[in-house]
Amino acid sequence: MELSTQNLRCHERCCRFLAAAGSLLNDSYRITAEYVDAGKIARYATRLAGKEFRKRKEGRGNEAIRFLSAVTAQGITSYTNTPKVLCERIYLVEDDYGAVSRLLMNAIRSHALAAGLNIISCYCISSPFEKLEHILIPEIGVGFLTANRYHPFDIDCFRRIHAKRFMNAEGLRSKKQRLSFNRKAIGELLGEASRLLAEAKDIHDELETCYTVHMDFDKVNEKSARIIETFVSMCKPKK
Repeated sequence: MELSTQNLRCHERCCRFLAAAGSLLNDSYRITAEYVDAGKIARYATRLAGKEFRKRKEGRGNEAIRFLSAVTAQGITSYTNTPKVLCERIYLVEDDYGAVSRLLMNAIRSHALAAGLNIISCYCISSPFEKLEHILIPEIGVGFLTANRYHPFDIDCFRRIHAKRFMNAEGLRSKKQRLSFNRKAIGELLGEASRLLAEAKDIHDELETCYTVHMDFDKVNEKSARIIETFVSMCKPKK
């Protein structure tokens, strides 16, 4: 009981640190969004779509939602092999603050779906319902990734797109101190979240020693086999 409580508290604290990091990430996004040229991004996305999505199909494409990164006990883990396996050409958008990449990815998403392409949309773990970071389109072998200090995606790419080309650099310099503070604080918060996950894992391993010796795994396997058999029989087409 005590170990279970300790494990729960680690996860609760981890969630609070992640929420705090997400709040600062959104703050940095709102700061930099003021200096983004949205029209320039839209025009670039239209030209890019005209080049890559020329083979249009009837109807609207389908979308699958996935994640490419996660905060783990080992730090931020990114599945860098997935884009390389699914896409021959990768556009890498270098954007530490997400103000440019968010607009660009949403525009690319709209163009791809309108062209009838099936896409995989990958959202940010700190804003999983609104911040689109990556798009993979396996059927044409093209991917669009956002790279930043938290998931750099140090891979060979077809083309690099620098966020600064769409931003007012002079205006952004006036916010340098605040953005620097946020960046350092976010790093500390994410680091503490990972440390708490590692602590929770150690507690869970200790907890397992309390009950695994009392488990009858043969009965568990028997039960699993019966459930699978029932499920398979339910899925068989009726004559």
